[in-house]
Amino acid sequence: MPSSIKLLRRGLLMLCLPLCPAIGQAGDYAARIEYADLAYIDNGYTVEAHIDYRLSPMAKEALHKGVPLAWNVSLELRQPGWLWDSVIYQRKLAYSLQFHALLNQYAVQTPSAHSEMFLTLSAALNFMASVHDSSPIPADLLQPGKPYLLAVQTQFNREFLPIPLRPLAYLDHRWFLSSTWQTWPIQK
Repeated sequence: MPSSIKLLRRGLLMLCLPLCPAIGQAGDYAARIEYADLAYIDNGYTVEAHIDYRLSPMAKEALHKGVPLAWNVSLELRQPGWLWDSVIYQRKLAYSLQFHALLNQYAVQTPSAHSEMFLTLSAALNFMASVHDSSPIPADLLQPGKPYLLAVQTQFNREFLPIPLRPLAYLDHRWFLSSTWQTWPIQK
């Protein structure tokens, strides 16, 4: 009996092995954080970041068939430590992109629940590329002369997809539209 279980496990492993490279790779369609910085405003700091969203042909096809696409942009202000960094501020910003066939326009929903309409997909993605955070980071969190790190990541929200499409989005590399964490040093 134990040898048949081993054979079954080995057989399953051999069947799943070809899927492993596709599961682990981000592919050519992963979003990229191109830069991020803090800008001082009246009562604190605001994040200025630029994200390059690149959609796979499969994601574009789904979008044009009425499937909304969503991303969560995570922002963290970290203070470097000896063993690990401590997070002193974090925020998540939700964006969604949808194509309206009757209007032949793209709608971008921003974190402040504001919607913008665009005639082209590239215009909509260019608008999403700039982070729109209306709540500033309090100025008293940053002490002058201390080093800080600004970390930014964008995560494609597969749970926003229709249920029949979700399993494919978890397995197919053409749906890996997230970025990795990127950090930039901040000196205030």
